Amino acid sequence: MAQKKPDHDWGSWVLILFMLWVFWPVGLFLLLSKLFGKDGKKQGSEAPPLGAEAAPAGKQRSDNRAKNAARRVVRSPVVKKSNAKWLKIAGAVLAAIGLLGMSEPVGALFWWGSGWLEFWLEDLLAGLAFAVSGGAMFAAGVSMDKSMKRYAKYLSVMGDREAISIQELARTLGFGEKRVEKDLQKMIDKGYYGGKAYLNMELGYLFRSGQADAAFQQQRREAASQPPKEAEEGYSGILRNIRRANDAIADPVLSAKIDRLEDITARIFRAVEEDPRKRDRIDTFLTYYLPTTQKLLDSYAAFEAAGVEGENLRQAKGRIETTMDSIVKGFEHQLDELYKADAMDVDSDIRVMETMLRRDTATVEQDFNMGPARQKETEE
Repeated sequence: MAQKKPDHDWGSWVLILFMLWVFWPVGLFLLLSKLFGKDGKKQGSEAPPLGAEAAPAGKQRSDNRAKNAARRVVRSPVVKKSNAKWLKIAGAVLAAIGLLGMSEPVGALFWWGSGWLEFWLEDLLAGLAFAVSGGAMFAAGVSMDKSMKRYAKYLSVMGDREAISIQELARTLGFGEKRVEKDLQKMIDKGYYGGKAYLNMELGYLFRSGQADAAFQQQRREAASQPPKEAEEGYSGILRNIRRANDAIADPVLSAKIDRLEDITARIFRAVEEDPRKRDRIDTFLTYYLPTTQKLLDSYAAFEAAGVEGENLRQAKGRIETTMDSIVKGFEHQLDELYKADAMDVDSDIRVMETMLRRDTATVEQDFNMGPARQKETEE
């Protein structure tokens, strides 16, 4: 959803530039607050403290108008291409003016007349303030350009969906999850996803509304109460699907990786069949990793069958090929985790046996005088 902020905010810019000219400390503070500050969120009305008298209605309206006016001055500029361009141009001009303004006080360093220090310091700081302001505006314009490109990618990936995971966005776009969280929060604050959108950090999801959150959680509960489709078809059916996709793929390197994948998957299923208690440990493996891997393999086979070597298909096939190594490692880790408890039991059994052997061996040596000391005496 598009932002609801006004497209033009010339009044606040005129005021900031005027304050820079008249009294640069205030102007610089307002400019930096506008460019890099956080827009305040709407706060709900609060009841006055107990025993406090309510302020007159006229005074309240006056205070609200003053606060709103102050917020408008330091409100962040709308993130759009024209504003980014304007910020870069105005910033470059302002920085140039500041540097030129600093040239005269810098030259005054070589003067030794009376009062030169006051003249030099005052003009130097004013020129420096203009230069810093221009640099900040230019940097904000560049940052806005980069943000718009990222925002467009987020919106494209999410589309019309009411919910999407942060992990999916990070994995699809190749960004870090912290970067994605920060960007999404900015987009929410600026109204890109509507006024009801929020991040559920416990689930790691962006929801457009509370209703979308509730619907998502309901779907998860229903999915958890039913066996996955793959499990209903049986483990052998899953293996047949992997083999079918492998048979359709001509690339020998990728086919070898799929052979390894099929072998690991068969071992996982065999372990679960031998010990059904391990079934609960492969829920995520069955409901996410296997279906997603199958989808990637089917897509790769379809790309090969298309018979077209366009740039988009080449990139998509390359991503699947490079990702397959990570998938194989993930499946190997899943198999290793299945035997984690067994390995701990074995280690515990070995420790107990070693302890008993040491105790029993010591008892035999004491009873029959067969310790190392006795052996040494016999040898002598």
